[in-house]
Amino acid sequence: MPKITNLQLRLGRVERFIVTLDDGQELVFTPESVAQFSITPSKEFSETEFLEILKLDQIRQAKDQAMRLLALRPHSRSELIRKMRERGFRSEAIDPALDELEKLNLVNDEDFVKVFIQNELRLRPVGRMLLRRKLLERGILPEILEPLLKDLYTAEQEMQAARQLSEKFRRTHSEENKKKSKEKLVRFLQGKGFTWEQIREVIGLVPED
Repeated sequence: MPKITNLQLRLGRVERFIVTLDDGQELVFTPESVAQFSITPSKEFSETEFLEILKLDQIRQAKDQAMRLLALRPHSRSELIRKMRERGFRSEAIDPALDELEKLNLVNDEDFVKVFIQNELRLRPVGRMLLRRKLLERGILPEILEPLLKDLYTAEQEMQAARQLSEKFRRTHSEENKKKSKEKLVRFLQGKGFTWEQIREVIGLVPED
């Protein structure tokens, strides 16, 4: 039966308790778990009880970590999973922690997509193909992404973004040879995720009827 021999508060950006067992093992617990389960020196737990406490506390620590990441900026669920695994959390703690945050609507991939698209179009306008790739790389499922992308980024908005980028590019390359500048503009717009049809229209290669 695990027996607690020492309890020490670790101060820092995140407060944690260092719990020492009678076999010399040191474990980290949240203050909430220490209070909830009355973890104090000389207290003994059954193996089953202590393993359940460990499991619940790992979920609690995973939820705390997710909240700290979300406080920095919005994250997709997939991004949170990846970053939390990098910090040593296991799936057994990550999944239930994020499930709890989803119930509170603090993790919501649809809301993440909406905010991401709005911010990108305002700060870094790109074509639909590149915008889609960025979101897929962040783990957004196509069935969530496609309807939102269709609603939030119309063909008219995309063409407007292509024209604005083209005009900005022309202003900064006004001294270059016209042919060379046009070739660079084509590559620039391709890199921004616009289709060849859109690029042709923007640079005036579509014959007028």
